[in-house]
Amino acid sequence: MQPLTIGISYFVKGGWVMYPLLVCSLAAIAIGIDRYLFFKKADSGKVFTKKYCSLIENNDWDSAKKLADSTRGEMAKLATIVMDRHENYEYLENFISYRAERALDKFEKNLPSLNTIVTLSPVLGLLGTVTGMMSSFNRLTERGENPLAVTAGLAEALITTVFGLVISIIAVCILGYFERRMKLITLSMEEMGNTLLEAVRKKNEHACCCRQERKRA
Repeated sequence: MQPLTIGISYFVKGGWVMYPLLVCSLAAIAIGIDRYLFFKKADSGKVFTKKYCSLIENNDWDSAKKLADSTRGEMAKLATIVMDRHENYEYLENFISYRAERALDKFEKNLPSLNTIVTLSPVLGLLGTVTGMMSSFNRLTERGENPLAVTAGLAEALITTVFGLVISIIAVCILGYFERRMKLITLSMEEMGNTLLEAVRKKNEHACCCRQERKRA
């Protein structure tokens, strides 16, 4: 119980700024948990992308379709939808671009808010320190107290800066982790989209050549 008591004591000493800092910390944790659970459910993974692209490149469309149907996540869902609509190449290119962008929007949800917390927390901490210092100096001029009392007041004023920096550091770590995963997911989607488009183009060209040969015959 002692660490909890010490934490509450510091929180009270920090003044009113500690309340918005508390909101920032809870929001950062909530966003981190929400995004982790979503990424765990919606990320099909690099293994799926590599295996799927390999099957498509080998023209094994049936196995690729079964793999996409049996894999959860946004990339697998996109692959399944695309394979059901691969007749029109020009339409398909725009369709893949649109659906991939919508899928990435889902992954990016709430991450801008986390970026705001990274910036806002140290500023709030600095605001709390400045207001605390002003209060300490006011007590000195108004009551003529010992300068040591002002020193103690300044130490308490710095609590908000420490809390603000800690919250910002935690939020930066969470944001960096998800931005890295976003980059990998984006690269996987680009790889899958390019592989599909190239395979469909070759398939359409082959079908066109076959039709022309039949006409000649």
